[in-house]
Amino acid sequence: MDAILMINSMSKKRVRRISLNSSLRHWCGGFVLFAHVSLNAWGVSPTLDDTTAGIEEIQLRPFEAIYATSALGMTLDLTRSLSVTDGTYTLSGRGKNMLINMNESADFQIKEGRVKGLRFDSRVKTLKTNKRRVLFNESEGIIDSMKRGDWTQHPWEPDVLDRFSQQQQLRLTLLQTEEPPDLLTFRVVDGPKVSEKRWERLADEIIDTPIGSLATVKYRAVHTNPKKRASEIWLAPRLDYLMVKTTHVERSSTVKVAIKSLTWLDAVSD
Repeated sequence: MDAILMINSMSKKRVRRISLNSSLRHWCGGFVLFAHVSLNAWGVSPTLDDTTAGIEEIQLRPFEAIYATSALGMTLDLTRSLSVTDGTYTLSGRGKNMLINMNESADFQIKEGRVKGLRFDSRVKTLKTNKRRVLFNESEGIIDSMKRGDWTQHPWEPDVLDRFSQQQQLRLTLLQTEEPPDLLTFRVVDGPKVSEKRWERLADEIIDTPIGSLATVKYRAVHTNPKKRASEIWLAPRLDYLMVKTTHVERSSTVKVAIKSLTWLDAVSD
C-alpha cells in the first residue's frame, strides 16, 4: 500500500497502479505461472509411457503449505492445499490482503502417471476482478476454457493441463524419473490458447527455509525474451518435489515466493 500512497501525482499513481495490476496477475494467477507443463514432449528425455510402464499408479500426498509472497514492497501469505477423496484430488489456493483477494481450485485425477484435469476455477481480485475457468469433458472430446469472460472450445487431449494443477504434473513427472530431466516441456490451456511451456534445468542448490535446509532441483523457464521476463523455481526432492521457492521478473518488477510452513495431511509420518 505504501508503494502507492508515496506517489503524489495522479499520473504517477496511475502508472504505478498499472504496473501493480500487471505484477499481481503474474503473482497470483494460478500461483502462479511457474510450472506450465505437459507430458508428450520431453526433449531428449524418455517419454512418460516409457517411465511408467508396468509400475503401480503413483499418488500425491495431501498437504497444506503456506508461502510468503512479496512484490512491489507488498507481502501476502498464500495457502496452498491438496486433498483427495475417492481418487479425485482437489488443489486449492487462497490469499488476501488490502489489495488482492484470490481463490483458485482445481479437480483432477491421476491416470497412468498423468494429471487428468476435470475442472479449474480462478477468481483474482486486484484493481479489477479476473476470472478463469476450464472444464475438461473427455466424453465429448472437448475442453472449454474461459478467460476475461470469453469462452473458447479446444479439442480434448490427454496431455493438456490447466494453469493451476500443472504444478502437480511437474511433481509427478519428477517423481517418476531416476534423474530430473535437463528439459521439461508441457502444454497448458488458458483461454483461447494452448501454449507449450519449457523449463531447463540449472545447477542444484541447497537453500535455507523456515522448515529447514533443503536440497533442491532448480529450473528456469525458457522465455523468448529473457531480458524482459525470467522465471525460476526450486523443488525439494525430499518433499516429493514440492515447490519451495520461486522468483519471477517482468520488466522492472520482481515477485518472490518462499515456503513458510508445510503440513502433510495424510497419516504417514515424516
